[in-house]
Amino acid sequence: MKPAMQSLCGALVAATLASGAVHAEKATTQSPDTSALPSASASAMKVSEGQVAEFADAYVAVQSLSRQYGSQLQQITDPEKKQSIQQQAQSQMQTAIKDSGLSLSEYKNIANAANQSEALRQRITVAVNNIIQPEKTEESGS
Repeated sequence: MKPAMQSLCGALVAATLASGAVHAEKATTQSPDTSALPSASASAMKVSEGQVAEFADAYVAVQSLSRQYGSQLQQITDPEKKQSIQQQAQSQMQTAIKDSGLSLSEYKNIANAANQSEALRQRITVAVNNIIQPEKTEESGS
C-alpha cells in the first residue's frame, strides 16, 4: 500500500498545486512552443531538503484546509456567503504556506518544479508521507 500512497501523493502534488503546468505540458507535447511552460528555470530549480520539508508541511496544511472548507462549501447555497468562505479559506491557506517558512512565490515555484521533475516529486512525496503516516497510524489505532 505504501507505493500506492506514494504515487497518490505524487499525483496530488502535481495535479493540485500545478494543474496549469500539467495542461501546459500536454500542450507542449503537441507543439514545440515552450512559452506555455511555467518557466525553464522551474524544471532546473534546485530545491534543498529544508525547502522540501517546508513545502511538505505547507502542502499537508493546505490539503487539510481544502478538505475542511470544501465540506463547508458543499453545504452553502448563498453565493455571497460561499465567496466569503472561499476568501477566508484562501487567506488561511496562504498563512499556512507562510507559516511553513516559504513565501507564496517559493511554494508556487516548487510546485511548478515538482510538476516538471519526477525526482523532486518523489522527494516531496516521501516528505509528505513522513508527515501523514503518523496520522494514519493514530487513526487506525483508535
